[in-house]
Formats: sequence, structure tokens, C-alpha cells
Amino acid sequence: MKRNDLETKMLRENPSELLISFQPIIRIIVRKLCSQGFLSRVDTPDLVQEVNRKLIERMPRIQEQYDGRCQLRTYLSVVARNICLEEFRKPHLVSEPRAEVYEQVDENPVWNQLIIKQEYQRLERAVTLFGREKGALWTTLRSFADLPVRPDDLTGFEQDPGEVERERLAGLVNQTINKMKKDKLEALGVVFAQLRKKHQNAEALRKWSTNRISELISMMNGNPQSCSYTPETLFLLIEKAQIGENSD
Repeated sequence: MKRNDLETKMLRENPSELLISFQPIIRIIVRKLCSQGFLSRVDTPDLVQEVNRKLIERMPRIQEQYDGRCQLRTYLSVVARNICLEEFRKPHLVSEPRAEVYEQVDENPVWNQLIIKQEYQRLERAVTLFGREKGALWTTLRSFADLPVRPDDLTGFEQDPGEVERERLAGLVNQTINKMKKDKLEALGVVFAQLRKKHQNAEALRKWSTNRISELISMMNGNPQSCSYTPETLFLLIEKAQIGENSD
């Protein structure tokens, strides 16, 4: 009997045995997310336990929904990774450091470079949680912050037009630096139409960007709220992080 057939049989008849056999994969997933900066290594044992707990809770749904169109190990790996990312979204993992850091963003002592770097890295990790939309979201953030979009920022989309075309598209966005938001949205719409599989007009793109930035701010602020980000202070963070990178 092939491994996937055997594991599918275990899923139906003995899910606890399947979960035991899946432990090495869970540990690999958790360690990989820790190495990528999503999770603290200190939390690894607790997170493995939490993944197991939630897999047990969701096992009836997994038994019902798994249809055999992919390998069961692949299916369970996706479920386990999503559980880990749910933990990343929790306040104790995304809402540090303390709120006082953000309440007076114009005072120089607050915006010391260490704090900026920490927060910028936290922002980068949060953006990656938007999956296929992360490239579009990151490009939009840089555009709204009046920072140059680099050709490398236009990688990771559904379509890859090549380096020369990415340079041209980045130039289109950069022509709108210090211009009105509607100009930025029109340029982004042209660029995303080539890089993504769906076309959005300026109004649809405005709604999409408003919703995604609002979600991003909620993640950065935590629940209960422990930070005080707004769109303006989020753009300010990106700007100041860019200044810090240029001065290194």
C-alpha cells in the first residue's frame, strides 16, 4: 500500500495514530517559521503542543473535507502552517514593543534607529501574511509613503514580465511621488494589471488598498490595542526605516 493510501486509511480509522506519525513534520514547520522570524524559538515547544491541540479539534472537519486530490501530508502541512500563522497574529506575538513608543512620533528620542528597525521588521513579517497579495500591498505602501518603488519590489507577483519591464513599471509608479493619491492609484492600476491576473480600476484599487492597510494596522496595533498606528504613522515608519537603510 502506498504511503498516502496508508495515511488516508489512518485518517479515517485511527486519526490519533496519524497525528503521532505527523509529529516530525509539525516540528519542521514550527522550526522553519522560527528561522524566518515569524515566531520566537522560546515558544517552539508550546507552539507544537498548540498545533496538536488544534489539529485534534479540527480532525472531524479534516476527515470531512480531505478529498484525496493532493497528498495528505501536504494538506496537513498547510493546515499546521496556518495554525502557526494564527498564533503569529495573536497580540503577544505581534504587539511589541510598548505603546509609548508610538504615541509621539515626531519627537526624535522616540524614533531611535533600533526601535525603527524592530518595528520595520515586524511590519515586513506582517505583510508576508497577505500571501499572494503581499507584493501588491508592499508596492502600494511604498507608493503611498512617497518612496521609490524598486524593480525588486515587483517580483513575486502572478506574472513576471522580466527585469527590463519591471524597471519600466517601477518608473511609472515613481512618477507619482509627491502627487495626489488618485494619480498613485491610476499608476498602480496600470502596473498591477500587468503583474496580477485580474484588472482593477482606480476605485476598486482604492477600496482594496484601504481594506488591506486597515487590516495591516489592526495586526500591528494588536487586540487589545497596545500600539497606536494610523495610516500616516505607518507610512512615516516606512520612510524613517528607508532613511536608516540609506545611512548604514
